[in-house]
Amino acid sequence: MIKKITVFFTDIIGSTDFFKSYGDVAGRQMLQKHERIVAGTIIEYGGTVVKNIGDSVMAYFLDPWETVKSAVRIQQKFSKYNRGAPPENQIHVRIGIHNGDAIIEDDDIFGDVVNVASKLTSLAHGDQILVSEEVCRSMKEPKDISFNVIDLSDRRGTPKGLKAFDVGWSDGAVFEPVTAIALCVRPLWELGISDLEPIWNRLLDGRGILWRGKSEQEKILQDRSVILIAKRPDDAFEISHKLFLYIRDGLSGGDVTLQVVPVQVVIDAGPYLGTDTLNLESFGVCWEAVTPGSILISHRAYSMIDKGNAPAPSQASGHDKPFFEMRIDDWEQNDHSLLFLYQNAFLRGGHVPCFYCGSTVHDVSHCPSKNITEMTHGITRAGYLSFDMLNSLFLAYVSKKGHEVDGVLKRRDHMDKDGLIPHCAFYDVKKYFQLRFFKHIWDTKVPEWNKIARATVGEGGKGGFVWLAQDCIRVSNLTQAESLLKTCLEKYPGDYKVYCALGFLNLERKKILSAEYYFTRALSHAKLKTQKIYILLLLCRLFYISDNMEKASDAIREIKYADPYCPEAAYQEILAAFRQGRNTVALERLVNLVRADRDYFICALIDPDLAQYNTVIHPELCKLFRVVKEEALSSVKRAETEFETFKKLVGEGDDEVEKLSPLLAEIRELSSTDSYFGYLDMIHQSNVITNICVTVIQRREKEFSGKLRAIETRLHQNLAYADRYHYRMCSSTARILLGPVEKAIGHLKTMSLSSRPDVFAAVLRRCDEIWRDLDKIEGKLERLALYETVGLFMASFLRNAAMIVAVILFVALVIVPNMVYYCKILLPDFILLKLEGVWAYQKQFIVFGVIGGLVISLCRSLKGIFKSSP
Repeated sequence: MIKKITVFFTDIIGSTDFFKSYGDVAGRQMLQKHERIVAGTIIEYGGTVVKNIGDSVMAYFLDPWETVKSAVRIQQKFSKYNRGAPPENQIHVRIGIHNGDAIIEDDDIFGDVVNVASKLTSLAHGDQILVSEEVCRSMKEPKDISFNVIDLSDRRGTPKGLKAFDVGWSDGAVFEPVTAIALCVRPLWELGISDLEPIWNRLLDGRGILWRGKSEQEKILQDRSVILIAKRPDDAFEISHKLFLYIRDGLSGGDVTLQVVPVQVVIDAGPYLGTDTLNLESFGVCWEAVTPGSILISHRAYSMIDKGNAPAPSQASGHDKPFFEMRIDDWEQNDHSLLFLYQNAFLRGGHVPCFYCGSTVHDVSHCPSKNITEMTHGITRAGYLSFDMLNSLFLAYVSKKGHEVDGVLKRRDHMDKDGLIPHCAFYDVKKYFQLRFFKHIWDTKVPEWNKIARATVGEGGKGGFVWLAQDCIRVSNLTQAESLLKTCLEKYPGDYKVYCALGFLNLERKKILSAEYYFTRALSHAKLKTQKIYILLLLCRLFYISDNMEKASDAIREIKYADPYCPEAAYQEILAAFRQGRNTVALERLVNLVRADRDYFICALIDPDLAQYNTVIHPELCKLFRVVKEEALSSVKRAETEFETFKKLVGEGDDEVEKLSPLLAEIRELSSTDSYFGYLDMIHQSNVITNICVTVIQRREKEFSGKLRAIETRLHQNLAYADRYHYRMCSSTARILLGPVEKAIGHLKTMSLSSRPDVFAAVLRRCDEIWRDLDKIEGKLERLALYETVGLFMASFLRNAAMIVAVILFVALVIVPNMVYYCKILLPDFILLKLEGVWAYQKQFIVFGVIGGLVISLCRSLKGIFKSSP
């Protein structure tokens, strides 16, 4: 298009010589510095950078005054940079500016205005700004800026008739960019509210009524979002208020209990009066994090509005620059607000509800669940998200095209990315009706339904024609699947899997009655209880989407007869009760099921089958969430108190303290998620910490009591030993050693009666100290015992030896001479009596007798010592 614009050129003086002198790397760094300063300033003042041409930058503005101010600001920035740089690194630029009509085409500009601006740039000196006569005429009494005509006659190549003016400015002058208030209103088609489109169309058709006389510019984007430039800051807020009321009243018919106003509103202040390149990205907002029905206002814009007309803001996160979130009292969500906003987003299509997932956006044969081949943990991961984060991720998800998600799913390494949580969670709600669960339960031998339903990996048994047939169904190759299943039906007429696969095949072909027939046949051939429950669930789902609630209820009763505690059957019964209008009963059962199995909290939030009952269900879930949150916070507080007491009791470096510290850190991390699953885990972890602390303290107290008894026993044994010690001097030494220990034990008993944590810790430490002291004392007592044993042994030995030697001497000196004398008379020829003299006999008797006596004394003394040993 042809438009009057102001074209702006910069050029670096001496850049060619710089490259020659300092090389390409230094030259490139110099160009990058130039581009950063120039481009940043141009954008700040509302201009558009068209392109970089070597060492030049070309840009354009809609306002000549903003163009000149930006040029002055650029020269000021380079002047400041040059003052701190050595001469060889300084950057001196020249700027040329011209105003006129130009052709704007494909992000580029053409026309004579470009040529004139370029020529003015080449005529300027370093650090100089030259503007054309047209630019000067457009200025209206510029403050702190002067325009001085210059003589171009001596400059070669000057076009005939060209007049140039040198721009001068006062030292210290500050030229701030013109700030405009921009208001962006984005309709949320992703919420799936069918009445929004006609209301939005009427809004756009009669938009002059809402903001007549209060906006300077307006722009309708491709997605029909509206961007307005308000005349006054308060006008933006007033327009937002009117717009919200208009949409809310249109959707609710005047009923102010409408849960969500399906629009996002952002107010920002900046150089939006510049170029016409306004789009959603201009606001620097993460739109997925903007709460529908609220106003997101930047700090700068909020500082400019009248605070008396605006509600108090709360800090919002998830944005590239600081924003406040604002709510008006009559829009504020109450206890009946929706926790999850995108249940209806999956009901925006014109198809019948999908058997596999319940969505009406796609046909059953094109259900994205067929591309999920494994069991995922989508519901669990969604359960650890706050409601704001869950809504934000789902908004981003429902805004994407299907092929974008499928592309990510094909790369297995991206399956754990947060962006896929909505995808996995949504299709996990009804995973039991999908082909992947058919593969999961394929040849299971597990008799309990809950075990196979909660398992993440099937038991195997893959392969064969039936397996190939179900895979053909998954990729929508129905002709090949039918051919394979006919062969399988002839070869395996009693295999329930063949009939299940035929049921899925007919579902894909929208032959509901045929699908029911084959699922019923599969039920008759199922042998295990788990197989029967699985097929009954398939039949229940089939009857539900066919609106045959009587048969659905019969299938549920059969499941409950086989397994009274099957949660999936209970959930299907709840869906049927809602469908039959028994909301009170259904809601009570749903709450009980959620309490028993937390996964169904997320199912109740995002299941499209419950979308029409969300105004009934969500308040109850909100109450349940608040109860769990309060219990979690209370449990955490109790656990932290117990842990602090425990830590004081046993000491910082205790092994049990080291084990519990990571659990507390995990609780703090869970607390930051503000999620239902997080709070449930916090309750569990807190109870674990509390129980461990109580148990360990009880065990330590028991150990302490046992240790105290053991210490007393050792003390009494040592005192008893001291009492029976044979040598009084040594006995008094033992008493002196044991006296302090006896007093310490008495003091320990007194201390143990105190409940103070620091005293308990001191008792435990003192116990160990006394135990070590007893070890040392007993070492000394053992030495005393050794001395006593040696003394007793020597006394016994000497006593026994003296008695025996005395006896031997008496016999040798008194009895032996008489015996020898009479023997010689009676037995004169006996050989032993041939010795001469009695002394020879006495000497031999004394020698052998003393030796024998000493041996006997030694033996008797040792025997006595062993007998006296404890």
